[in-house]
Amino acid sequence: MKGRYAGRHMTIYGSILPGAVSLANWVARTSNISEKAKQRLKVVDWLRFHNNNISLTARHYGLNRETVGIWYERFKKEGIMGLNDRSHRPKNVRRPTTPWLVVSEIVKIRKQYPAWSKYKLRKILSRQNITVSASTVGRVLKRKGLIDKKVSRKRSKAAKNPKKRFPKGFKISCSGDMVQIDTKHINLIGGKKIYQFTAIDVLTKRKVLRYYSSLASKNGADFLSRCLKKFPFAIGAVQTDNGSEFLKHFDTLCKELGLPHYFIYPRTPKQNTYVEVSHLADKNEFYLQGNIGYDIESMQKSLETWEHTWNHVRPHEALGYLTPEEYLNKLQYTNLPTKDVIILQA
Repeated sequence: MKGRYAGRHMTIYGSILPGAVSLANWVARTSNISEKAKQRLKVVDWLRFHNNNISLTARHYGLNRETVGIWYERFKKEGIMGLNDRSHRPKNVRRPTTPWLVVSEIVKIRKQYPAWSKYKLRKILSRQNITVSASTVGRVLKRKGLIDKKVSRKRSKAAKNPKKRFPKGFKISCSGDMVQIDTKHINLIGGKKIYQFTAIDVLTKRKVLRYYSSLASKNGADFLSRCLKKFPFAIGAVQTDNGSEFLKHFDTLCKELGLPHYFIYPRTPKQNTYVEVSHLADKNEFYLQGNIGYDIESMQKSLETWEHTWNHVRPHEALGYLTPEEYLNKLQYTNLPTKDVIILQA
């Protein structure tokens, strides 16, 4: 069916702006330039406006004449895109010089013993009369993707931020010189689990107890704050295991207070002997005597009673059958005999 314009050409009025295509191309190119390139473009524009006087431009911007000249030459050859940063990769990259037979043997042994360190692998290679450094073994493993990145990051972080470890030979002659802190999980009637935080002074055996619903480091920091208030003496140093409850907020609080925080070695609970022994006493003398409840609130009250009993009623064989309170009072009036000085052993 023929319409009104059947057989005729349609006329479109208007025109494309002169230079619109070039302008569009320029916008597309300049949208990819960096901030540094934009600054260099200002320098080049100023240079061109002042009769290409490189010396004058260099003095005006406080730049080296050679630098301004290089930018200008790159601009003339490549335009605005030539002012972007270029790759700083060396033209001649070092190539590995380790013989491929040695590389093959390193990979073979690593796959056989994936948990062994580069030092152990170097020793195994030496038995085969292959002399190579541990660093070379490490580089080969890295290139071949045979290093667990998660474990590597963890070890690197530990090496850069070493923990203060168990102070073997540390002498304890005053109350508060060393307070050991640990946690113990308790199963309530009904199956709910809560956590007992325990702090014990190594010399006087006085301790502070508190229940928390989780092992969050915020709870650890809160418990430390309570210990600072409840112990009748200043705390000189604390020692804990490597649990998460004693990291982050707990460790940050120690640093803010200038309080030395020592960590025992992994899987070495015997280095926290005093708090571990007190936990055994808690088990035999408190929990096995029927002191298990349904909720944390009622248990908290029972634990406060037990804490008072431990510090003010229970005779301690290690203190000559005195209570921690009596022993602390005794120390205030007499000097501690040399034989009673405690020296921490591994």
